[in-house]
Amino acid sequence: MSTQHLFIGVDGGATKCVVRLEDEAGQVLASAVGGPANMRLSVDQAWQSIDEAVNGMLQSLSIPREGKGYCYHAGMGIAGCEVVQAYQAFIKRPHIFTTLKVASDSQVACLGAHQGGDGAVIVVGTGVVGFLQQQGQVAKVGGWGFPHDDEGGGAWLGMEAVKVTLHWLDGRLPLSGLASAVYQSFNENQSNLVTWANQANSTAFAELAPLVMAQAAQGDQVAVSLLQRAACAVDQIGLALEKRQCHQETRLPCSLIGSVAPFLGPFLALHLRSRLSASLSTPEAGAILLVRQYLTSQKENK
Repeated sequence: MSTQHLFIGVDGGATKCVVRLEDEAGQVLASAVGGPANMRLSVDQAWQSIDEAVNGMLQSLSIPREGKGYCYHAGMGIAGCEVVQAYQAFIKRPHIFTTLKVASDSQVACLGAHQGGDGAVIVVGTGVVGFLQQQGQVAKVGGWGFPHDDEGGGAWLGMEAVKVTLHWLDGRLPLSGLASAVYQSFNENQSNLVTWANQANSTAFAELAPLVMAQAAQGDQVAVSLLQRAACAVDQIGLALEKRQCHQETRLPCSLIGSVAPFLGPFLALHLRSRLSASLSTPEAGAILLVRQYLTSQKENK
Protein backbone atom coordinates (compact mmCIF):
# COMPACT_ATOMS: atom_id res chain seq x y z
CA MET A 1 0.00 0.00 0.00
CA SER A 2 1.50 3.32 -1.10
CA THR A 3 1.71 6.29 1.24
CA GLN A 4 -0.43 9.31 0.43
CA HIS A 5 1.19 12.64 1.24
CA LEU A 6 -1.23 15.36 2.34
CA PHE A 7 -0.38 18.99 3.03
CA ILE A 8 -2.04 21.09 5.71
CA GLY A 9 -1.77 24.87 5.94
CA VAL A 10 -2.78 26.84 9.02
CA ASP A 11 -3.24 30.59 9.36
CA GLY A 12 -3.63 31.24 13.08
CA GLY A 13 -4.62 34.56 14.62
CA ALA A 14 -6.08 35.91 17.84
CA THR A 15 -9.67 35.63 16.61
CA LYS A 16 -9.65 32.46 14.50
CA CYS A 17 -7.57 29.97 12.57
CA VAL A 18 -8.13 28.90 8.98
CA VAL A 19 -6.88 25.51 7.78
CA ARG A 20 -6.50 24.10 4.28
CA LEU A 21 -5.82 20.60 2.98
CA GLU A 22 -4.09 19.84 -0.33
CA ASP A 23 -2.94 16.65 -1.99
CA GLU A 24 0.58 16.18 -3.30
CA ALA A 25 -0.36 17.70 -6.66
CA GLY A 26 -1.67 20.87 -5.03
CA GLN A 27 -5.38 20.20 -5.42
CA VAL A 28 -7.43 21.70 -2.59
CA LEU A 29 -9.34 18.93 -0.82
CA ALA A 30 -10.96 20.81 2.06
CA SER A 31 -10.81 23.85 4.30
CA ALA A 32 -12.13 24.73 7.75
CA VAL A 33 -12.25 27.52 10.30
CA GLY A 34 -11.42 27.07 13.98
CA GLY A 35 -11.08 29.12 17.13
CA PRO A 36 -8.33 31.51 18.26
CA ALA A 37 -4.73 30.43 17.67
CA ASN A 38 -2.33 33.04 19.05
CA MET A 39 0.51 31.28 20.84
CA ARG A 40 1.42 34.42 22.79
CA LEU A 41 -2.01 34.41 24.42
CA SER A 42 -2.20 30.65 24.98
CA VAL A 43 -0.27 27.74 23.51
CA ASP A 44 -2.96 25.38 24.81
CA GLN A 45 -5.76 27.33 23.13
CA ALA A 46 -3.80 27.60 19.88
CA TRP A 47 -3.22 23.85 19.63
CA GLN A 48 -6.78 23.07 20.67
CA SER A 49 -8.20 25.31 17.94
CA ILE A 50 -5.86 23.87 15.32
CA ASP A 51 -6.51 20.26 16.33
CA GLU A 52 -10.29 20.73 16.28
CA ALA A 53 -10.21 22.39 12.86
CA VAL A 54 -7.85 19.79 11.37
CA ASN A 55 -9.78 16.88 12.87
CA GLY A 56 -13.07 18.20 11.55
CA MET A 57 -11.58 18.71 8.10
CA LEU A 58 -10.16 15.18 7.95
CA GLN A 59 -13.38 13.65 9.27
CA SER A 60 -15.37 15.40 6.56
CA LEU A 61 -13.32 13.43 4.02
CA SER A 62 -13.31 10.19 6.05
CA ILE A 63 -9.53 10.41 6.33
CA PRO A 64 -8.06 8.96 9.55
CA ARG A 65 -6.23 11.36 11.82
CA GLU A 66 -3.61 8.73 12.55
CA GLY A 67 -3.09 5.56 10.61
CA LYS A 68 -1.12 3.77 7.96
CA GLY A 69 -1.16 5.06 4.45
CA TYR A 70 -1.01 8.79 5.19
CA CYS A 71 1.77 11.29 5.86
CA TYR A 72 0.76 14.78 6.93
CA HIS A 73 3.05 17.72 6.20
CA ALA A 74 1.97 20.92 7.94
CA GLY A 75 2.97 24.52 7.50
CA MET A 76 1.66 26.94 10.09
CA GLY A 77 1.67 30.70 10.35
CA ILE A 78 0.80 31.44 13.97
CA ALA A 79 0.47 34.82 15.65
CA GLY A 80 2.75 35.30 18.64
CA CYS A 81 5.87 33.63 17.19
CA GLU A 82 7.99 36.58 18.27
CA VAL A 83 7.66 35.44 21.90
CA VAL A 84 10.47 32.88 22.11
CA GLN A 85 9.13 31.00 25.13
CA ALA A 86 5.72 30.61 23.50
CA TYR A 87 7.28 29.46 20.23
CA GLN A 88 9.43 26.84 21.95
CA ALA A 89 6.45 25.55 23.94
CA PHE A 90 4.34 25.40 20.79
CA ILE A 91 6.74 23.37 18.65
CA LYS A 92 7.45 20.91 21.48
CA ARG A 93 3.84 19.76 21.65
CA PRO A 94 3.15 16.21 20.39
CA HIS A 95 1.36 16.18 17.03
CA ILE A 96 0.40 13.95 14.13
CA PHE A 97 2.51 15.63 11.47
CA THR A 98 5.41 13.94 9.72
CA THR A 99 6.73 17.40 8.92
CA LEU A 100 5.92 20.61 10.78
CA LYS A 101 7.20 24.07 9.87
CA VAL A 102 6.04 27.01 11.97
CA ALA A 103 6.48 30.67 11.07
CA SER A 104 4.71 33.92 11.85
CA ASP A 105 1.25 34.59 10.47
CA SER A 106 2.69 37.57 8.60
CA GLN A 107 5.31 35.45 6.82
CA VAL A 108 2.80 32.94 5.48
CA ALA A 109 0.50 35.80 4.50
CA CYS A 110 3.34 37.25 2.43
CA LEU A 111 4.15 33.87 0.88
CA GLY A 112 0.53 33.44 -0.12
CA ALA A 113 -0.03 36.99 -1.32
CA HIS A 114 2.92 36.84 -3.75
CA GLN A 115 3.06 33.05 -4.21
CA GLY A 116 6.60 32.95 -2.90
CA GLY A 117 7.82 35.91 -4.95
CA ASP A 118 9.19 39.24 -3.79
CA GLY A 119 6.64 41.53 -2.19
CA ALA A 120 5.22 42.94 1.00
CA VAL A 121 2.05 42.49 2.98
CA ILE A 122 0.31 44.40 5.74
CA VAL A 123 -2.10 42.29 7.76
CA VAL A 124 -4.81 44.27 9.55
CA GLY A 125 -6.87 41.85 11.59
CA THR A 126 -7.05 41.61 15.36
CA GLY A 127 -3.54 43.09 15.32
CA VAL A 128 -1.40 44.80 12.69
CA VAL A 129 1.87 43.61 11.19
CA GLY A 130 3.91 44.26 8.07
CA PHE A 131 6.22 41.78 6.37
CA LEU A 132 8.34 41.76 3.22
CA GLN A 133 10.52 39.32 1.36
CA GLN A 134 13.00 40.37 -1.30
CA GLN A 135 15.82 38.37 -2.84
CA GLY A 136 15.82 35.89 0.02
CA GLN A 137 15.83 38.57 2.70
CA VAL A 138 12.88 39.17 5.02
CA ALA A 139 11.84 41.99 7.34
CA LYS A 140 9.00 42.44 9.81
CA VAL A 141 7.48 45.67 11.10
CA GLY A 142 5.06 45.82 14.04
CA GLY A 143 2.98 42.94 15.27
CA TRP A 144 4.55 43.03 18.73
CA GLY A 145 1.31 42.36 20.56
CA PHE A 146 -1.60 44.16 22.18
CA PRO A 147 -1.95 46.60 23.91
CA HIS A 148 1.68 47.80 23.62
CA ASP A 149 1.55 47.61 19.80
CA ASP A 150 -0.94 46.65 17.07
CA GLU A 151 -2.35 50.15 16.61
CA GLY A 152 -5.03 50.14 13.94
CA GLY A 153 -6.14 46.53 14.35
CA GLY A 154 -9.45 45.20 15.55
CA ALA A 155 -8.34 44.92 19.17
CA TRP A 156 -7.09 48.51 19.15
CA LEU A 157 -10.34 49.74 17.59
CA GLY A 158 -12.33 47.91 20.25
CA MET A 159 -10.20 49.34 23.04
CA GLU A 160 -10.52 52.86 21.66
CA ALA A 161 -14.29 52.40 21.41
CA VAL A 162 -14.35 51.51 25.10
CA LYS A 163 -12.29 54.62 25.89
CA VAL A 164 -14.75 56.80 23.96
CA THR A 165 -17.63 55.27 25.89
CA LEU A 166 -16.01 55.73 29.30
CA HIS A 167 -15.09 59.33 28.47
CA TRP A 168 -18.71 60.00 27.52
CA LEU A 169 -19.93 58.44 30.76
CA ASP A 170 -17.51 60.73 32.63
CA GLY A 171 -18.71 63.81 30.78
CA ARG A 172 -15.36 64.25 29.03
CA LEU A 173 -16.92 63.70 25.59
CA PRO A 174 -20.38 64.34 24.15
CA LEU A 175 -22.62 61.39 23.31
CA SER A 176 -21.83 59.74 19.98
CA GLY A 177 -23.36 56.92 18.01
CA LEU A 178 -20.34 54.77 18.80
CA ALA A 179 -20.49 55.38 22.56
CA SER A 180 -24.20 54.61 22.55
CA ALA A 181 -23.69 51.37 20.58
CA VAL A 182 -20.92 50.16 22.89
CA TYR A 183 -22.90 51.04 26.00
CA GLN A 184 -25.97 49.21 24.70
CA SER A 185 -23.88 46.09 24.07
CA PHE A 186 -23.22 46.00 27.83
CA ASN A 187 -26.91 46.48 28.69
CA GLU A 188 -26.20 50.12 29.54
CA ASN A 189 -24.43 49.03 32.70
CA GLN A 190 -21.18 50.83 33.46
CA SER A 191 -20.07 48.22 35.98
CA ASN A 192 -20.47 45.46 33.39
CA LEU A 193 -18.40 47.45 30.91
CA VAL A 194 -15.58 48.23 33.33
CA THR A 195 -15.42 44.69 34.70
CA TRP A 196 -15.26 43.26 31.18
CA ALA A 197 -12.64 45.76 29.99
CA ASN A 198 -10.32 44.94 32.88
CA GLN A 199 -10.37 41.25 31.95
CA ALA A 200 -10.52 41.45 28.15
CA ASN A 201 -7.64 40.33 25.92
CA SER A 202 -7.07 41.24 22.28
CA THR A 203 -9.57 38.65 21.04
CA ALA A 204 -12.29 40.09 23.26
CA PHE A 205 -11.60 43.73 22.40
CA ALA A 206 -11.66 42.86 18.69
CA GLU A 207 -15.27 41.73 19.07
CA LEU A 208 -16.23 45.40 19.47
CA ALA A 209 -14.52 46.47 16.23
CA PRO A 210 -17.62 45.78 14.06
CA LEU A 211 -19.45 48.45 16.08
CA VAL A 212 -16.85 50.98 14.92
CA MET A 213 -17.31 49.98 11.28
CA ALA A 214 -21.09 50.04 11.54
CA GLN A 215 -21.19 53.47 13.16
CA ALA A 216 -18.67 54.87 10.67
CA ALA A 217 -20.90 53.64 7.83
CA GLN A 218 -23.76 55.59 9.41
CA GLY A 219 -21.67 58.75 9.47
CA ASP A 220 -20.69 58.87 13.15
CA GLN A 221 -17.66 61.14 13.18
CA VAL A 222 -16.13 59.60 16.29
CA ALA A 223 -16.09 56.19 14.60
CA VAL A 224 -14.80 57.71 11.36
CA SER A 225 -11.95 59.39 13.26
CA LEU A 226 -10.94 56.02 14.73
CA LEU A 227 -10.74 54.50 11.24
CA GLN A 228 -8.68 57.49 10.11
CA ARG A 229 -6.27 56.97 13.01
CA ALA A 230 -6.10 53.25 12.21
CA ALA A 231 -5.28 54.05 8.58
CA CYS A 232 -2.53 56.42 9.72
CA ALA A 233 -0.97 53.61 11.77
CA VAL A 234 -1.08 51.34 8.72
CA ASP A 235 0.50 54.09 6.59
CA GLN A 236 3.41 54.17 9.03
CA ILE A 237 3.84 50.40 8.71
CA GLY A 238 3.97 50.82 4.94
CA LEU A 239 6.62 53.55 5.14
CA ALA A 240 8.72 51.49 7.52
CA LEU A 241 8.54 48.49 5.18
CA GLU A 242 9.80 50.62 2.28
CA LYS A 243 12.84 51.60 4.34
CA ARG A 244 13.60 47.91 4.95
CA GLN A 245 13.75 47.03 1.23
CA CYS A 246 17.03 45.77 -0.20
CA HIS A 247 16.75 48.18 -3.13
CA GLN A 248 15.05 51.48 -2.42
CA GLU A 249 14.69 52.34 -6.12
CA THR A 250 12.22 49.48 -6.64
CA ARG A 251 8.92 49.69 -4.80
CA LEU A 252 7.72 46.22 -3.96
CA PRO A 253 4.04 45.42 -4.50
CA CYS A 254 2.17 45.37 -1.21
CA SER A 255 -1.01 43.47 -0.37
CA LEU A 256 -3.34 44.72 2.35
CA ILE A 257 -5.26 41.86 3.95
CA GLY A 258 -7.18 41.01 7.10
CA SER A 259 -10.69 41.54 8.42
CA VAL A 260 -10.21 45.25 9.15
CA ALA A 261 -8.33 46.10 5.94
CA PRO A 262 -11.37 46.69 3.66
CA PHE A 263 -12.65 49.43 5.97
CA LEU A 264 -9.40 51.41 5.91
CA GLY A 265 -8.89 51.71 2.15
CA PRO A 266 -10.55 55.13 1.71
CA PHE A 267 -8.45 56.63 4.51
CA LEU A 268 -5.00 55.38 3.48
CA ALA A 269 -2.38 57.82 2.20
CA LEU A 270 -1.73 57.91 -1.54
CA HIS A 271 1.84 56.64 -1.18
CA LEU A 272 0.49 53.33 0.15
CA ARG A 273 -2.65 53.07 -1.98
CA SER A 274 -0.56 53.54 -5.14
CA ARG A 275 1.48 50.40 -4.47
CA LEU A 276 -1.29 48.08 -3.28
CA SER A 277 -1.83 44.88 -5.24
CA ALA A 278 -4.38 42.10 -4.85
CA SER A 279 -3.24 38.97 -3.04
CA LEU A 280 -2.55 36.06 -5.38
CA SER A 281 -3.48 33.51 -2.72
CA THR A 282 -4.44 33.13 0.93
CA PRO A 283 -2.25 32.94 4.06
CA GLU A 284 -3.17 29.29 4.62
CA ALA A 285 -2.05 28.56 1.05
CA GLY A 286 1.16 30.39 1.93
CA ALA A 287 1.57 28.11 4.94
CA ILE A 288 1.45 25.08 2.66
CA LEU A 289 4.00 26.74 0.38
CA LEU A 290 6.23 27.16 3.45
CA VAL A 291 6.33 23.44 4.17
CA ARG A 292 6.61 22.51 0.48
CA GLN A 293 9.63 24.80 0.13
CA TYR A 294 11.19 23.21 3.20
CA LEU A 295 10.72 19.67 1.86
CA THR A 296 12.16 20.70 -1.51
CA SER A 297 15.24 22.18 0.17
CA GLN A 298 15.71 18.99 2.19
CA LYS A 299 15.71 16.90 -0.99
CA GLU A 300 18.17 19.24 -2.70
CA ASN A 301 20.58 19.09 0.23
CA LYS A 302 20.71 15.28 0.30
